Amino acid sequence: MKQLKMLRPSAPVIPHALPEGYRILPYGESEVEIADWGTIVAEGLIKVENSADAFDRYIVHWRDLQPAEDLFFVVDPSGKRVATIVGLRCAEGHGYIHMVGSLPECRGRGIGHAMLAHALTHIEELGVTHTVLTTDDHRLPAIKQYLDAGFLPVLRHDPDSDMAVRWDKVIGSLGYRQVEYLPE
Repeated sequence: MKQLKMLRPSAPVIPHALPEGYRILPYGESEVEIADWGTIVAEGLIKVENSADAFDRYIVHWRDLQPAEDLFFVVDPSGKRVATIVGLRCAEGHGYIHMVGSLPECRGRGIGHAMLAHALTHIEELGVTHTVLTTDDHRLPAIKQYLDAGFLPVLRHDPDSDMAVRWDKVIGSLGYRQVEYLPE
């Protein structure tokens, strides 16, 4: 079964402030950051047996991704990396949101909204036509955040499932009355 897909047409980004003392930093190319990235994404995003191997697979070798330019961390007041996001411009001219994750103890504080706004601003400054992302049906808080940021559900072709039924269930679970679906 394919992941859900969402698309956001190019548009101004509504800024969101981080909680006091938190800040967003670009990836600085250190081994400590790679280990922290692995810890963050292992909290519900992917299975991580070795942070360096996972980082190579999902960041270093990801098409069009320039880690030092496209990977960001949210750092708490103590300096601990608590969340991460990638916002990149693909060779085809569209943006892509990738590997969005946070530690459980920092969820529900608006960090995801601020981090997404930061990544979208980065992508928009690179001159994209639109931005896409993929996600899983059960990631309801993330999907709500994406909808709030202007992403729309895409009814992608999937012979193993009915995307419209899946999206209807997700949208209903979030309490939205009606959301426009885009054809793939």
